Amino acid sequence: MSWASSRQFKYLILFVTVLVLIIFALTYNLIFKKPTCFDSKQNGTETGIDCGGSCSLMCKEDTEEPVVLWSRAFPVVNNNFNLVAYVENRNKNSGVVTANYEFRIYDSDNKLLGRRQGTTFIPPNQQFAVFQPRFDAGQSVLKSVTFEFTSPLVWVKKDTTLQTLPIYVKDILLDNNKDTPTLSATITNDSIYDIQEFDVIAILYDIDHNAINASASHKDKLPNNSSIPVTFTWPEVLSAEPVTKDVLISINPFTVDF
Repeated sequence: MSWASSRQFKYLILFVTVLVLIIFALTYNLIFKKPTCFDSKQNGTETGIDCGGSCSLMCKEDTEEPVVLWSRAFPVVNNNFNLVAYVENRNKNSGVVTANYEFRIYDSDNKLLGRRQGTTFIPPNQQFAVFQPRFDAGQSVLKSVTFEFTSPLVWVKKDTTLQTLPIYVKDILLDNNKDTPTLSATITNDSIYDIQEFDVIAILYDIDHNAINASASHKDKLPNNSSIPVTFTWPEVLSAEPVTKDVLISINPFTVDF
């Protein structure tokens, strides 16, 4: 090969090499896509398809189903009942943004009287109450209530930051009026954060720690370093003497920015 031909060959090799590098650079992201949590593949640090590892979605095998501790109907007035389910989420760092549920209400003959459906959130590592107001049993004698989540639960990572904030229930007081009892309390927010809308649920227990009635109140806002009163009333005589009084603050952890 002559010197001129050799130089042309080197130029050709150099040109082809540069061309290959340019094509590789342009197609690299198409050929070697960076793993994401939305590509329907198990890659990167994922422990399942688009779940676990660095993804916010939890893999099903890494979570426990919530436990329904009890579900009951509590009389209000004129054969109307508040429906309450008390649920425990044992997953320490994960919750559910939207969970569909259903109450089923049965009469004394175990006949289905009706259903009440709704949606709720499931906070991480916490016991919580699901409250449905005013089910009208008509002329029937209500006997029992069941509760279940009706669609697959999508678990996402969620720290328990909200549970560590200095938000307290203080000064819980149930008056001595047996005919129409009233419970009052004070909700105090000693944190640096404003809390937007939230619910407060009161549950009364007898000496055997059986829930005998419940009530709920909705609050629009609780600014930081402030307190608000909350009051619960029952228009009829309670079925037993209340010994324990629980007042639960229900704040959706997926709507706060901390």
